[in-house]
Amino acid sequence: MHSSAPAGPSAQPSDSTAAARGGVAWWLGEVPAKVLGLIACLALFTMMLITFFDVVGRYFLASPLPAAYELTSLIMPAIIFCALPQVNLSNSHVTIDLLDSITPAAVRRWQAGLVSLVAAAVLGVLAWRLWALSKDHLEFDGVTNELYLPLWPFSAAMSVLCVIAMVSMVVAGANHLAGRSAASGSAEL
Repeated sequence: MHSSAPAGPSAQPSDSTAAARGGVAWWLGEVPAKVLGLIACLALFTMMLITFFDVVGRYFLASPLPAAYELTSLIMPAIIFCALPQVNLSNSHVTIDLLDSITPAAVRRWQAGLVSLVAAAVLGVLAWRLWALSKDHLEFDGVTNELYLPLWPFSAAMSVLCVIAMVSMVVAGANHLAGRSAASGSAEL
């Protein structure tokens, strides 16, 4: 007897799941978000090591790690902007749900979609301004105070990461509007 749907763990994914996995939104949204999430984890671990060695050096050896503050201030935005696409796509933002119990589901879906698209526009403006700042850093030879690292690669990288976060917000907004939003991982207040 031939069954139309296989059962058990070896079941094949549905056509819509397979299409979503190979779609443009998956390659432009989820793949970069997961890679950047891993980079954010590595950057956070690096920042933890810098802080650890700075504290040990400061309190036990009377010799703090040179430029620890500067390194931390360069790593922190990398953590934020690398993690942002994953937070966007997994719907893990902190939200306040005071009116959600009385708001119809369709209105909540449209609200989430429009908020995501407005956030994408804000990230686009931020990316544009960071790119302009990067050009200024390059033109005027902007450097950090202690290590004299050129600033333009950092501001350019933040601009590119903002563009990736913007794309993830557009994907998240389109998913909300189409009713395909991710399972809410948000911390609701």
